[in-house]
Parts: sequence; C-alpha cells; structure tokens
Amino acid sequence: MINFDKIVNKLSKKEWKILTIYEIWSILDPDFRKLNEKNITSVYKLIYRLKACNMIIPIKNSIYFINNKKNHRNIDIIDNFYWKILKKIISEYCSNDFIIWNLKALELNLKDYSIPSEIIIYNKELNKSILLSQTNKIIFKKLSPWKKNLWVNIFTKFKTFTKKIKISWIIFTVADEELSILDSLLIRNNSEKINIYQVDKFLKKYSNFLSREKMWKLVSMKYITSINRLKELSKKYWYHSLYIDCLDIIKIEWWNCFLT
Repeated sequence: MINFDKIVNKLSKKEWKILTIYEIWSILDPDFRKLNEKNITSVYKLIYRLKACNMIIPIKNSIYFINNKKNHRNIDIIDNFYWKILKKIISEYCSNDFIIWNLKALELNLKDYSIPSEIIIYNKELNKSILLSQTNKIIFKKLSPWKKNLWVNIFTKFKTFTKKIKISWIIFTVADEELSILDSLLIRNNSEKINIYQVDKFLKKYSNFLSREKMWKLVSMKYITSINRLKELSKKYWYHSLYIDCLDIIKIEWWNCFLT
C-alpha cells in the first residue's frame, strides 16, 4: 500500500482521465488483483477521501473522472468527455464485443458526432440501461436471433456489417452504411417513428454507394420490411439506382416480399 499523498500525486498525473474503481485500486495497491477483494474496505475509504478533496468526481457505476481539484460540474464532464466515458463503460461491460446500432449509427456514418440522448449498444450477453444524466441514457441490448436457424454466431454474423469509426481518438465499432440504413427503417413498436429527415440526408450522400450484395444478405437475415420501405423512399425521392437494387432484392431474391 502507498500513502494518500502519493496516491493524490499519481492521480494528478492522470487529470481528465476516466478511471474505474479497479484502476484506482491498482494505484493504492501495486499487488492488486481484480477478483481479490480483501482490501475492498480500504478502497472505499480511499474513494471517499478522494471525492471529499475534489480529486475525483463519480460519473456512474464505479467510474470516476480525475478532476484534480478543479471546478468541474458533473453535467459538463458528460458533455465534454461523453465519448471517452461511453467507451469506458462499454469496455467494463462488454470489452470489444459491441456494435453501435440504430439511429446513432446512421448519424455517425454521416460524421455527426453530437451527443445522443439515447444510444443503443448491441452485445453478446447484456440487457441493461444506464442513466448517465437526466438527458443521457446508454442502453445495452443482447443481440438475440429471431429465427431458430440463426442461433449460431448471430453476433459474429452482424459484426461483418460494421466499420471502425474514430471519435476524439477513440475507436468505436459501428453498424456500416447498409446495416444502419436498413435498421433505421425498422419499426419495433407502435411508439417508434422513422426519422425521415436523417434517412433522406443519409440517402442523399450514400444512395449510389450502398452495396446490393450486403443489403441482400441483411434482408435474408431480418430486414424484409426495411427493404420495402427503402424501395418506396428511393422511388419517392428519385434515387433511381437504389430503387432498382431494392426491386431486384425483392422481386428476384425474395419473391415479391411486400411491406407489412
């Protein structure tokens, strides 16, 4: 163990970093082992003292911002360090096995890095909601198969339809253009609505670059309704080549599947 002043000195060199309780614990105890909780009382006492002297600010679920005695408000920390906080929370719960999906994936493909009020993280095992603040929610959803024959490697199947996007030097796995547009056109319940503005903005940029082969593979797994909606939108907004691709997928591969 090292004394409190030395811990403060070590943490001061990590100013503006996001650390878990275990990472702070490892500073307190160089022989730290994550599953060995014999010194857990000492760690909680340390955390209490560090909070009291404004060295750290709790964010959520044993994750802390190294404040270094500066005057930061919790809400400002979330606004300024959102993506760093998000990656830390994701790493704690699902390591690298995650995909950012739904509307935020569509926006990220458009290089819109604004902070979402809600972000959905698909993963292999976890269903959980984390409220970062009154205006920021992280939703973890376990990616489960919807057909009996898809039980094998469903997460692995969808991970082939992803890309890496770097935000503030932090890398995230995000649904690619084909997956994000088809998923954005899927209505899961009666309260959901399609964000036509974002969809049209996306199609203006990518309508001529979407892979017909990728869309066909996605439709074969899930997105029959979405491809019909995409067909109607591409017809309405005059995205002719995309309209033809959608028709081919529907008429040839999927035997005139219709909108439901």
